[in-house]
Amino acid sequence: MNKEWKEKVQGYCEKYNIPLFYLAETLYEPKVVPMIRGKAFEFSVMMALQKILPENEWEVSKPIMNAQIGFHDIDVRVSHKPTRKLLRIECKLAKKGGYRLFPDGHSEIRVKCMRSRTLGPKKVKELSPKLGISEKILAIHNDQYLPSDFDIVVSSIGNAFYRTDSKTGLFEWRPTKAEKEFLMKLKPPSQENLKDFAFHKMYVAKTEALTIGHISGVVCTRGKCRNKNNCGFIPNYPIISFNPKTNKPANGWIPIEESTSLFKDFVSD
Repeated sequence: MNKEWKEKVQGYCEKYNIPLFYLAETLYEPKVVPMIRGKAFEFSVMMALQKILPENEWEVSKPIMNAQIGFHDIDVRVSHKPTRKLLRIECKLAKKGGYRLFPDGHSEIRVKCMRSRTLGPKKVKELSPKLGISEKILAIHNDQYLPSDFDIVVSSIGNAFYRTDSKTGLFEWRPTKAEKEFLMKLKPPSQENLKDFAFHKMYVAKTEALTIGHISGVVCTRGKCRNKNNCGFIPNYPIISFNPKTNKPANGWIPIEESTSLFKDFVSD
């Protein structure tokens, strides 16, 4: 295994003319780290679901895609073997520094969930008739996803406890005292350090639970939106709201280790 990954890394550097000696420095560049962590998280989700979903019923894979702007790619694909139904999984890390404790005792973590490339005027004009959405409305929400883009969102809360070091510009694990207390309430195993526990603490939600609308109760915060209670887009920062008594999400998110029933809902409809 060690030899295999070393050969892959060396081969990659040679193929793209990357100085192997400075690979670590390249990866530590502040602009590079978020992209790598986001992409690597997709593989983490794939591995987690492969352990959780029964292998005889589900197949979990990571398709290699290069989606064009306006056409969403698939981060992780889950196939239900008996029915051959495919589910599209979107993998999103929590927003950096995205934890907040409220006076009533409940906690919220914001999940960064937006298009990596904003739809320009030309693409808005092209997609408007295909999506059945007016150009004006699509332009207002040009960096937001639609519920038709994927079926399920998986997020790790770990990123919410990182900060950017003002001197180096690097992401650093720096939870506050209150944030550490919150994480301890989630009952981390004694043998796992808090940073790794936070990263592996993943939550899953159906897209419909995140979509702005009367059913979900999610409200649009986009200034120019004229249908804030039911515009049908997914907000840039969906919220995982934790009940202060149970320390469990109270708004449609569930722990990934308890998500088998959520996946079964899609094939039982």
